[in-house]
Parts: sequence; C-alpha cells; structure tokens
Amino acid sequence: MPLLLNAKTKLLFIGDSITDCGRREDHEHIGDGYVRLIRDWLAARDPQNGPAVMNMGISGNKVTDLAGRWARDVIEQRPDVLSVMIGINDVWHGLVPDRDGVDVNTFTDTYRQILTELRAQLPACRLILCEPTIISPPSPREGNERLQPYIRAVNDLAQHLLADVTVHLHEVFRTAERMRRDIEWTTDGVHPTPIGHALIAREWLRATDLL
Repeated sequence: MPLLLNAKTKLLFIGDSITDCGRREDHEHIGDGYVRLIRDWLAARDPQNGPAVMNMGISGNKVTDLAGRWARDVIEQRPDVLSVMIGINDVWHGLVPDRDGVDVNTFTDTYRQILTELRAQLPACRLILCEPTIISPPSPREGNERLQPYIRAVNDLAQHLLADVTVHLHEVFRTAERMRRDIEWTTDGVHPTPIGHALIAREWLRATDLL
C-alpha cells in the first residue's frame, strides 16, 4: 500500500548521528542530512501535501538508547509514519577503543521490543525500517563483515513485524563505493558525506514510491 501523505501527516525520523546531522543546532530542527533532503523533496514534489517532518536522531545512539527514549520521542509524538535507521553504532562502537557495542541478540531483542510497542500503541502508524549503511576503511576493515547479522536482523524484523517499507541501504553503498572510488561517500567510513546523504534520500524515496 503506497504512502499517502498530506500537510497533516506527521512523518518522524529516528536514529543515530546519520539521522541527527546537527538537527538541534538547526532552527528548523531538521539537520543537514538525508532527512532534510527527503523533507525538501516531498515539499517541492507536492507543496500542498508536503508532510510535517520531525527529526529525532541523536548522535551516538544505539538501539538500547532508542529503547530508553522510545516512549517520549516516538509514542508520545504519535507519528503517522515512522522511519527508523539504527545499527551502525551497535557494531562500530564495539570496534573502537573505549566504547561498547551491542551484541546482535540484544540488538534484535531490543529492536523487536520497541517495534512491538509501536504496533500496540500506534497500530495505524506506517513503519519504514532502514538497513544500516556501511562501516568501511578507514574504519576497521572487519566492520562490514561484522555488520551483516545486524542487517539480516533488520530485514527479519521488517518481515515479521510487517514493516510497510524496508529501505535497503547497505549494498547500495557498497556498490557505489566499488563503482566510483573517486567519490567520497563517507567522511570516515561511517558518516555519509553530502552525496552519501543524497544516496540515502534517493533510496528512501524510491522504496516508498515517493520519488
């Protein structure tokens, strides 16, 4: 079923720094990443029906952090459409000194718990799950291999909890890196450059049939 948006639709994005993108320093609270690109495209595409967009990303978050703020930042906001992108820090933080990741079983169980709560509290909310993107050099070389079970978990949860849309991002980034090595898709192997954010926005809009 396609997403039907109008000016009263509340579209909420939640996740980590890739979603955050300085949204708390932005007077519109949208940030300068893929969320802004999606918001601007939807408004330009159909000005009369551009949705109300909220960005609830927080830099450094893992799925356990989302669980801690889920009631306040999702349930109490009562979105009509929710887009979730989480998982990079759950792996990446386990690969760098002085940080802790989240093992895949805890990741899966916690993610299932918050999505089940969403389905119980806001049954009409349309759900969009985004795969984690990439962990490429100069980040630890084993990052993408370690990320695979988390990507599978997101796709399994999308299927079992009947997400309305799954946005497949990981292989899109890997392919882009292989095809155009002269383009910087991330700043550090994890955080997207502006063109990396454009890639996320393009795939999100394609997956939701809003491009």
